[in-house]
Amino acid sequence: MTEPSLNSGKDATVLVCDDDPTYLLLMEETLSSDNHKVLTAANGVDALKLYIQHEPNIVLLDVHMPMLSGFEVCAEIRKHPKGKDIPILMVTGADDILSIESAYKHGATDFLPKPLRWPMVAHRVRYMLKGSETFNSLKQSEEKMRRLAYIDSLTGLPNRQSLDESLEEAIWFAAKEQQSLGIMYIDLDNFKRINDTLGHDFGDKLLKKISEKICQCVKEKAGFPDALIDVIDIQVFRLGGDEFMILLNQTLHDDDVKVVAQSLVTCISELVSIDDYEVALTPSIGIAMYPRDGANVTELKKHADVAMYYAKSMGRRGYRFYAESLNENAMKFLQIEGCLRNALSNDEFMLHYQPQVCLKNNKIISVEALLRWKSPELGYVTPSDFIPVAEDSGLINELGEWVMRTACFQAKAWLDAGMQDFRVSVNLSSIQFKRASLLNMIKRALDDSGLPASLLEVELTESAVMNDVDHNITRLNQIRDMGVAISIDDFGTGYSSLSYLKKFPINTLKIDRSFIITIDSDPDDAAIVEAIIALASTLNLTVIAEGVETHGQLKTLNRFHCDIIQGFYFSKAVSAEEVTEMMQHPLNPALFEQM
Repeated sequence: MTEPSLNSGKDATVLVCDDDPTYLLLMEETLSSDNHKVLTAANGVDALKLYIQHEPNIVLLDVHMPMLSGFEVCAEIRKHPKGKDIPILMVTGADDILSIESAYKHGATDFLPKPLRWPMVAHRVRYMLKGSETFNSLKQSEEKMRRLAYIDSLTGLPNRQSLDESLEEAIWFAAKEQQSLGIMYIDLDNFKRINDTLGHDFGDKLLKKISEKICQCVKEKAGFPDALIDVIDIQVFRLGGDEFMILLNQTLHDDDVKVVAQSLVTCISELVSIDDYEVALTPSIGIAMYPRDGANVTELKKHADVAMYYAKSMGRRGYRFYAESLNENAMKFLQIEGCLRNALSNDEFMLHYQPQVCLKNNKIISVEALLRWKSPELGYVTPSDFIPVAEDSGLINELGEWVMRTACFQAKAWLDAGMQDFRVSVNLSSIQFKRASLLNMIKRALDDSGLPASLLEVELTESAVMNDVDHNITRLNQIRDMGVAISIDDFGTGYSSLSYLKKFPINTLKIDRSFIITIDSDPDDAAIVEAIIALASTLNLTVIAEGVETHGQLKTLNRFHCDIIQGFYFSKAVSAEEVTEMMQHPLNPALFEQM
C-alpha cells in the first residue's frame, strides 16, 4: 500500500503528556523528524495549560499522570470551545481493556498500546493529522452548506429554519433571566394581486425592496423612544412568500412593542418605485409575547399568526396583539384556509343556480351560477366566509376557472336538452378580472364545452371596473367582442360615475339587494331604484333586481318597469337538476297576482 502524502501533516503542533521523561524525550525526537512542533508536559495540569495557550493540532496523553489523569485532561479538552474535534490519542497498556474503554468514554479519538513502537507512533500521528485536516475541510464545507440552509436566497435574510433556532435560544435565555420577548408576524396585504398582475419577477424585486425597508427601519430604529434605542435587540427573518418575522429579544412592555409595530407599518406602507411602477403595499402584523402568549416556539408562532389574520380581518394596514378573546372570525379564517387548499382536488365544491324571472312573460329566462362548498371537516361553508379566504390565499383563480368551466358545460347540457336562449351568469372576482389570462380562460371554457358565447354572461362588481377605467374599458370590450354578455353587479354601492358608465360596453345592471329590502316602505330607496331603472332604460341596458323576497317588492319593481327579478320570492339557488325540473313547468300564477 502506498503511504499517503504527509505534506498536509507537516509543521503541526503536537502536545505530548507523559510522566516518564524518557518517553517524552523519545516522543519529541520521533515527531520532530516530521517537522512537527512538539510541546511536552509531565502532568495533567501543565498539559491543560499548554493546550489552552497553544491550541495544538493533536494531543497524545498517557493514562496515568500526576495531578490530573489522562482521562480527566481528555474530558476537559473536549469541553473547550475548540476542543470538540481535535484528535486525542490515549497511551494505555496493551492488555488494559478497562483503560481503553474508559479512554473512549472520556472522548479519546483512538489509543496507542504500550510498549510504544516509535515508527508506529510517527505513522499514526501522520494519519491522524491528515484525517483531521480532511475532517476540518469537510466541516468547513458542512458549515458553508449550513449557512446556505439558514439564509433566504432572495433577500439574504435569515430564513424560517434560522428563526426557529434563534427563537428557541431567545426563549431559553428569557426564561433563565426571567425576561419577556416579542415576535411580530408580518404579511403584506394583497401581495398576490401584484404577483398575478405584474408577474413573479416584479414580485421578487418588490420583496427585496420591502425586506430592505424593514431592515432599514429596524437598523435606524426610526420613531423608537429614546429608552428603547440602546437596549432593544431586533432580528428580521423571511419565512417565505410575502411573510416576514421580527424577533424582539429584550424585556418589553406592550406600549414599547406598539411603537415598533407602528414604525414598521409606516415604513412598509411608503411608496416603492420598481420598473417605472410605483407600488404601495401595506402590512398586517400579528404580535405574540413570551411568556404571556406561549411557552415555546410553536405556540408563539401560531398565536402571532392568529393575531396577524385578526389584523387582516379588522381592515388590514395595522397590527394586533394576540389574545385568548380573539373573535371567532380570525380562528375561522385559519380553519377555512387549511381546509380550502385541498377542497377542489377533493371534489368538495358544487354549483347551484338561482333562477332569474322576466316580468314581461313571467318565465325563467336565465340563472346565476353560485358556488357552494361542503367541507368534510367544517360542513357547509358560506361564500361570504370562504371567498375572501380564497382571494387572500391566491386560490380564487383556480377556483374561478372551475366555476366558469362547470357552468359552461351545464349550460351546454341545458341547450342540448332543448332549453333555447337560456343564459348562465358567472361571477368574476376583481382578481380574476385583472389577470392577463382571463380571456384565454373564458375562451377555453366556451370551446371545450361547445357553449355559444351568447349564452354566457360574466358579472363584475361596480368597484372592480371603476378602478383604472381606461384599461378596464379595453378589457370589457375584448370580452364583448367574444360575444359574451357583461353585467355590473351590486350597482349603486360602489364608486358610481355616470359619465363613465355610458362608456362601459355592458349589457346589464344588477341593483344591489340593500336597495330592494325596503323599496316598498322607504321612499328614498324607492326613488334610487326608480332612477337606476330609468337610467338603464335610457342606456338600453337590462335591469335585474336581486334579493326580491316579498310580493310588495315585486309590485313596486313591476311598477318601475324592472326587467328581471331574482330572489327567494321565486326560488333560492338550487341544483342543476332542480332547475331542469322547474323549466318543465310554468311558474305558479299566484306569484304574479295583483301586480
